[in-house]
Order: sequence, then structure tokens, then C-alpha cells
Amino acid sequence: MAKNIEDFTGRMEMAVLKHALALTKSGEESPALSLVERPVVDEDDFGEMCFRVYDSTQYDYAITVSWFRETAGGLGVVETAWGVVRNIDVGQKKFKLVNDWEAQWIGVEDLVRVVKTKRASF
Repeated sequence: MAKNIEDFTGRMEMAVLKHALALTKSGEESPALSLVERPVVDEDDFGEMCFRVYDSTQYDYAITVSWFRETAGGLGVVETAWGVVRNIDVGQKKFKLVNDWEAQWIGVEDLVRVVKTKRASF
């Protein structure tokens, strides 16, 4: 019985390692596919996004924010997070987005999309 359990455990470990290796290789083969150019944001849309960010601090409501993070040569990824804006640093043009798990500073000039988050009904 112990031998069967050891054999099963060994086979499972090998399967997990093969799967992890496959995921790593697939990510290494085509990293440029997930990189995008910086999105162009209309001036009116940018003003609306800044209003939502400021409004989140005043009325303490959650927003969902998407921003561009450059990784290499003008290309990058668009990241998304939700939370409430707790602080705005005008000098550095950043704001602090806080949720249940983390807090992060996001550059205002990197904004792509900001929307008011709907409340979940419990």
C-alpha cells in the first residue's frame, strides 16, 4: 500500500513539474504578443477619468482603474485594479489606490480607463 502511494505521489509530482515547465515555455516563446503600444486617450476622456479619481477621494467610493505600464521600448501592458483613492500626490502626478489586499501608486498620465465600481449585492 505504501509503495502505491509513493508511486502515485511521484507520478503526480512529475505531472505538476511537466505542466509548470510547459507554462513557463509558452510564456517565454511569445512575450511580445502580450505587449501593446501606449493607448491614445482623448482629452475629454482624460478629464473625465481625473474627475472620477478625485471624486473617489471626496465621496469614498470604489473605482476600477486601468493604466499603461511600459516594459520595453515604448511597449507595455495595461493593468487593472479596483479600490478607493486615499491620497493624491499633485507634485508627482500620482494617486494611491487602496483595496482589501493592496495599495499602489498609479501615475495619472498612464491612465487608460476609470469607471465607478458597482456595489456587489450580498
